[in-house]
Amino acid sequence: MNGKAYRSHWSILVVFMGLMLAGGCARGPLYIPAEQRRPIDRSEVEYPAQLELTTVISGLTAPTAVAFETQDPDHYGSVLIAESGQGGTDVRIFGFRPDGTQFWIYPQGSTLPIIGQKFRIHAPIGGMVVTGGRIYVSHRDERGLGVITAFDYEGRPTTIVADLPARGDYSVTDLAVHPTNGRLYFGLGSATNSGVVGLDNWAVGWVEVYPEFADQPLVNLRLNGYRFTTTNPKGGLFGGDDIAVTAPFHPFGASRQLRIPASLTGKPTAAVYSVDLQGGDLAVEAHGIRLPRGLVFNEFGNLFVSNNGMELRGTRPVKDDPDAILRVPLGGQLWYGWPDYSADLVPIENPRFQPPQSMSMKTGYPELAALISHEGSGLLPPDRNALLRGVFSALSGAAKMTFVPDRAPSVFQPFRGQLLVALSGDRAPFATSGQKLISPQGYCVMRVDVDSKEVSDFVFNTRRLPAHMTRDLNNAMERPIDVKFGPDGALYILDFGQMRVEDGKEKIKPKTGRLYRLGPPVIPTTAPSATVGDR
Repeated sequence: MNGKAYRSHWSILVVFMGLMLAGGCARGPLYIPAEQRRPIDRSEVEYPAQLELTTVISGLTAPTAVAFETQDPDHYGSVLIAESGQGGTDVRIFGFRPDGTQFWIYPQGSTLPIIGQKFRIHAPIGGMVVTGGRIYVSHRDERGLGVITAFDYEGRPTTIVADLPARGDYSVTDLAVHPTNGRLYFGLGSATNSGVVGLDNWAVGWVEVYPEFADQPLVNLRLNGYRFTTTNPKGGLFGGDDIAVTAPFHPFGASRQLRIPASLTGKPTAAVYSVDLQGGDLAVEAHGIRLPRGLVFNEFGNLFVSNNGMELRGTRPVKDDPDAILRVPLGGQLWYGWPDYSADLVPIENPRFQPPQSMSMKTGYPELAALISHEGSGLLPPDRNALLRGVFSALSGAAKMTFVPDRAPSVFQPFRGQLLVALSGDRAPFATSGQKLISPQGYCVMRVDVDSKEVSDFVFNTRRLPAHMTRDLNNAMERPIDVKFGPDGALYILDFGQMRVEDGKEKIKPKTGRLYRLGPPVIPTTAPSATVGDR
C-alpha cells in the first residue's frame, strides 16, 4: 500500500471510529416522556407543596444554559440546552420538541465537530437566550476573546459582538433581552479573583498563554501604590527573577504604573453591557461587578444581576465575601466597587474579609485595603441601600435566575414577582486555597423578595449536600445552574452535574447533568419513546 492510499485508509478509519463513538457507544442526552416520569420523593428533595418535581432530561454533560422557544411556530414549546464545553468536554447546543424528538443547533452538519464545521465555538458557553427565531449564545473564540453568536434553526451563525476581554478567569456570562427596548444585555467577568494577577491565575492556565493580559477598567484609575510579591513560576537562570512583583490591573510581574488608563477599546472586564440584537451600538451599563453571572429583567423592565464574591485564593485572598443580588439601573454606568468592595457592597477593609495572616503576609501586606484611590479616580462608593437586593453565603455560586411571572399556574401565585436563583455550589478546594469548608455551600434553588431583601429556601436536598455526597445520585440535585419558566407554566431547573476544581482545573464527570421540571402534575398524553441523542 502506498503512502497516499495508507493515509486515505487511515482517515476513513478515524472517521468511522468517531461516528461509532458518537452515535453508538456514547449515548447522548435522554429525553423522558411525561408518562415515564416519576415524582422525586420529598424525603430526598424538598420543594413547595402542590408541586411535583420530575426529571425531564438526563445524561447531560456540563450544561450551563436552558431556554424555551415561544415565538417560532415550527419549534414552539421546544426546550434548548447548551452544554458548555468546560473541563475539556464538547460544546453542544441542541433541543427537544414537545413530542420528544431532538434537533441540533451546534455542531451542525456532522456528528464530529472538527469535520465539516468551519465555525467553531470555544468554551465556555456562558449564557443562552432565544428570541425572534434566533438562539443567542455567549462563548470564547480561538483567541480567547469573548463573543456572542446568534444561530438560526439551521445552525447558521451570525456574530453579534466580538473581541471582548475574556482571556482571564471568567468569560462572557448570562444573556437577557429587555422586555420593551429589545436590547440584549450580558455580563463579562473579571480576569482575576481580586484585581491582581497571581499564582492562582497561572494554575488556571491563561497567564502563560496571554502574559500581557490583566483586568481592564472602564475609567482612568489612580492606584494606591500596592505592589504584591510572589514566587515567579518562570524564574531561574533563563526565566528572570525568582520573585515577581505585581501591581493591581497590571500583567503578572509588572508594577510600573500608578495610573491605569481606561480600556482603549471601551470594553472593561467585570462589567455589564448591552448591544443591539442585530449587532452594533455596544454600551457599558455598569462596571466593578466581579462576576455578573446571572441577568434577568422583572415585569417592569428593571435589571437584576447575581454577583459572585471574591474567593480565598491568589495573591490577594479574600475571606467570606458573599454572593449577592444587585439591581442595575440602565444607562447609569455605576461603579459597584470591585475589587475594593465585597459583592454585597461593603468596603473590603471590613474585618470579616481579612484572610488568615499566614496567607496575607506572604504577599507583603498584613491586611486587605483598597487598591484604588477612589477620589483620585472619580469613583463614587456604591449605594448599598439602593443597589443590594439579596445576599447568599460566601462561595454558594449564585448563578442564573428568573422571576415568578403573573402567568404562572395558581400554585406558584404565592411567589409571584419573587426571584428564583440557582446556587451551583462552592469551588473548593481551589476557591479556599485547600482549606476545608465547614459544610458545602449552595447546591440549591433559593427564593428572593427583591423588595424586602428576604432570602428563603425553595428547592433543596433534604440532607443539604450535593447529590454525589448522598446515597441518591439519581434524584438529588448536584449543581443547579439555571432556572427558567417554560411555556407550560412549570419551572425548569438545569443541573450542571458533578464537577470538582483542583489546582485551577475543572474536573467534569460526563453525563451527570440533568433538567428537572417543577410544576403541577402532568396528565400523560400519547408520546413517542424516549429519544436518545446521537452526538
